[in-house]
Amino acid sequence: MQRGKPKNRILDYWVGIPLLNTLGIFRRRRLVPSRLQRIGVLCSPALGDTLLLSGPMQDLRAALPAAHIVHICTLQNLAAAEIIPGADERLLVDFTSIARTITKIRAQHLDALLDFSVWQRLTAFYTMLSGAKFTVGFDTPGQHRGRGYDRLVNHSANRHELENLRALLLGSGLVPPIRMPHPPAVTTSPFTPEPFESETDPVIFHPWASGKYSRLREWPEDRWIDLAQCLEEDSTTFFITGAPSDLPRIMKLVTLMRSAGLRAEPLPSQDGFFSLSRLLRRARVVVSVNTGVMHLAAIVGAPTVALNGPTAEYRWGARGPYAINIQPADGSGGYLHLGFEFKGQPEDIMERITVDQVAEACEDLAANYAGPEYAVSGRR
Repeated sequence: MQRGKPKNRILDYWVGIPLLNTLGIFRRRRLVPSRLQRIGVLCSPALGDTLLLSGPMQDLRAALPAAHIVHICTLQNLAAAEIIPGADERLLVDFTSIARTITKIRAQHLDALLDFSVWQRLTAFYTMLSGAKFTVGFDTPGQHRGRGYDRLVNHSANRHELENLRALLLGSGLVPPIRMPHPPAVTTSPFTPEPFESETDPVIFHPWASGKYSRLREWPEDRWIDLAQCLEEDSTTFFITGAPSDLPRIMKLVTLMRSAGLRAEPLPSQDGFFSLSRLLRRARVVVSVNTGVMHLAAIVGAPTVALNGPTAEYRWGARGPYAINIQPADGSGGYLHLGFEFKGQPEDIMERITVDQVAEACEDLAANYAGPEYAVSGRR
């Protein structure tokens, strides 16, 4: 289920809630198994949500070093799942293929399954029918999805999603009741080619989000050009990133920037996040709307400026050693909690973020950046 597809959410709500409640009548809550040999982890298919799971995944690995951890993922979030450390195995499923997904998960013979998704009834359904001996999930107000879990953990609208994910792990009963200080991280590989290795001053722009209402989380095109003119130095090359499907928009912005006398190159992510992660770490600054690449840049330790119009910084902002979150100067925006609450809200929030705000944040980062830190680790 994707946050940006209203039909999916409507079906998930009107079919999922009565189905879960009916199945839940016949279930009794169980205790944590005495042996935890195989543990499954399931999360939202969103790329950003998956990247935020990196910290809790490492916490789980540290707490249960002998367990075999299976990360259940989809094609939507595979690019993120394959670069976060902690799991021994990734199980690729298709949530739209119900019988096959249930069969594949049950074949794992899991001792426990942690469902880190927040609002989707479909993932709760799969967790309930997973065959796992113990299940954990969020009790999210208004989502009516918790009937089938053995243990429920409160999902709060008043803390960052990373803290919610950690709260689920710590409240699961599977790990000691202590906070483990693992920051989110990603893995890299020496076999991944270094993109644009000869460029000495890369600046990376990620202008686009995803989903039905993605335009409401995007900055006006002319602002990117104005910002580039503020940041340009003699050796600067601006890289415009996006998914392969974004290539037409990438090329349009690259052409406009070149017409303005700027050096610009397209960078669609052809190999998932592997090459992009390497370039992000070399960037003078990364400027991104609030989306998966924003989280990735912050996690790898790149100087990151996040544009958070409708998205609340305290809920979904960039978290990393060198990250600055920008909101409109007038204090508006920040109304997104689960990611789809656009109805009745103003549509010009991103336009209220000024070029001067972003340029100043970029200068602040440049003055304080000390180089890449801990965030990229060797592949497990």
